[in-house]
Amino acid sequence: MVRFCIFGAGQMGKRHARTLAQHPKATIHSVCDLLPHAADELAAQYGALAVHDSESALADPEVDAVVITTPASSHAQLVVAAARAGKAVFCEKPLAEDIPGARAAVEEVRRAGVPSFMGFMKRFEPGHLALIQAVKAGEVGDVQMVMLTNRDPKVTLLELSRETYKTAPYTLLRESTVHDFDLARALLDDEPVEVYVAASCLVEPELGELGEVDAALTTLKTAGGALCNINNIWHTTYGYDQRLEVHGAKGMLRAENRPETSLVRYTAAGALHDRLLSGPPDGSQFYFYKYAEAYPSEMNHFVESLEAGDPPMVSVEDGYRSQLLVEAAVESLKTNRPVQVAE
Repeated sequence: MVRFCIFGAGQMGKRHARTLAQHPKATIHSVCDLLPHAADELAAQYGALAVHDSESALADPEVDAVVITTPASSHAQLVVAAARAGKAVFCEKPLAEDIPGARAAVEEVRRAGVPSFMGFMKRFEPGHLALIQAVKAGEVGDVQMVMLTNRDPKVTLLELSRETYKTAPYTLLRESTVHDFDLARALLDDEPVEVYVAASCLVEPELGELGEVDAALTTLKTAGGALCNINNIWHTTYGYDQRLEVHGAKGMLRAENRPETSLVRYTAAGALHDRLLSGPPDGSQFYFYKYAEAYPSEMNHFVESLEAGDPPMVSVEDGYRSQLLVEAAVESLKTNRPVQVAE
């Protein structure tokens, strides 16, 4: 039985708590949040302890693992503290606010030898996961090209862009494309070494006024010459568009979107499918619908990995590597040139 402390009693903390409460090999031992009422409420829901400071939570010998869903500014500090306390770590992205912080967190986790997991849930969507497993099994041979489509139905991060455009510009790359960087790394045979980004503001004029972008085409190149193209935009008329394609020496694999239902209407005008799975047309949390199975799947994988003593599929090292790609992409966009990925 793996005993968890959940750091952060907000939306993601509650979501992961539901999954852990249903897993036969996991239990929620405690909930830690700087807002006492938030910790008290979530802890009471699952018969757990409410803790209001991280030091006390991590000093508890009854805690085997932590789930970090706090604001991004606290992630690296909590990962380091948890690793030093000997706790296994599940951390939502990003790993840190900057590269030095991410690198320090990875080094501390390595030094402590604790298992770690980075919350890149897109790997665990059933179609995505099946495609990753098929590629790893060699079904397409040597991977030559990867094509990733990531198109949101609407702009949902305008407020975040307003807050961060001066200190951490290009929210599209940092919050959206970062997931594609992780998927690209999971699908390519070796690490990307070069990034080039072309981007525009095509959807939300205010983003353009801030110097931000809402549409981007990103190209990655590995040392072996394999290529990856990522297309992102914060607008569709047809739903949440998430597609993966891998071309290799032996063939091609694709993971398609799922419509809201499998109903197809055939008329003289042609065949009409439902909109892509996105939840209510005016909703802002479309990702929770598309990835409804992925969130519990990633947490269940983490629990089962800890129980079996196996390394989880995705670790804080992967969070660090994807963050390196984000910073290279930002530099490429600023300079309008290909950028080599730093180590």
